[in-house]
Amino acid sequence: MAIFKLTIQPIDPLISRDSRPFGPGEGNKMRSLNWLMPSTACGALRSRVGKIHGSFDAEKLKSIKVRGPFLQCGESLYFPRPLDCVANEEKNYFVCPDPETWDKKGTEMPFGLMPALIRNQPEEDFKPKSLPEFWSASAMSRWLASPENFSLSKDEEKREGLSGPTQDERVHVKIDPKTGASEDSLLFSTTGLDFRISVGEENNSKKILQLKVALEAEVQDSEYEKYFAALSSLHPLGGERRLADWKVENHDNNIEGWRITQAPEEFSSRRLRMILATPAIFSKGWLPGWVEDKGLLPGTDVRISLVSAVIGRWEPISGWSYEKGKRGIKPLRRMVPAGSVYFFETIGTVPADFDWQKLWLRSVCDEERDCNDGFGAALWGTW
Repeated sequence: MAIFKLTIQPIDPLISRDSRPFGPGEGNKMRSLNWLMPSTACGALRSRVGKIHGSFDAEKLKSIKVRGPFLQCGESLYFPRPLDCVANEEKNYFVCPDPETWDKKGTEMPFGLMPALIRNQPEEDFKPKSLPEFWSASAMSRWLASPENFSLSKDEEKREGLSGPTQDERVHVKIDPKTGASEDSLLFSTTGLDFRISVGEENNSKKILQLKVALEAEVQDSEYEKYFAALSSLHPLGGERRLADWKVENHDNNIEGWRITQAPEEFSSRRLRMILATPAIFSKGWLPGWVEDKGLLPGTDVRISLVSAVIGRWEPISGWSYEKGKRGIKPLRRMVPAGSVYFFETIGTVPADFDWQKLWLRSVCDEERDCNDGFGAALWGTW
């Protein structure tokens, strides 16, 4: 087994289509998601490996485990904003269950869960302000370790927060030379993700940042390991074959965020918090199947019980399969969005020497294919 880290620097705005129809008789506007789907990135990677190999063995290619895609800027990964954080103009507030003060009388929650409430809420209600869509690994680690003491000033928001790629809309048309008007169904628009963003102002001019896509690939088949050296080249990513510069990084790169940064003693508490860094697909909708099945954290002997959750509205994912014998539209599935949070309590004690690194950014999906495709990458902390 070998592990490779890759960065992808888009040359053109990337097309990351949503599930709405587009084409003749269906719609003339191609809309874009705010970020790439894991299946888009892993599909492009496996296609590239298959091209270099000269053949496409679907089962072998699917065995390549991909983690990501994650946003990278400079020397740090950036993760989607956690949904258990709300803020007004004065401070950040932690949304979580509160077992000490919550009275279940007269209220029934599914699976015996508790609602997540704002801890130490101010006396007056407030409308939450908008926060950066992506947080740096440093900011996320501080939030995971000590949310009640977390602060993010305006200067820190500019330094440790990003809105992500900007949407670039383009209008396309083909003119009929006989009529001087557009040909039927050939006046349309596409929206792409521009990875060159401008932030702040320095000397009355904006600073341009180049964002990248970061991936980690775990290769089980030794036959494919030698092909990864040839991955550093130009190769399409996303729709419309927009080009990007792929680069295989040094295995020992020091990009912040790939490894857990909290000290092991931070997890001595019985309370664990899981934040999704990529969208997740579970067998029971919003509820991970392993919670009800054996109650064990994936890949461990740590037994847990679910206390509460803060999740966003479900997101659809579909697509088109080019696999031989399975060509056609993929069935629509529902995802739990990135940034969603699950609160657990451990049952029994966790070994002092437990290696939490093996859970960091590992998938928590129920199906192996979803784990291998990069869905459900998880960050861990306490509450």
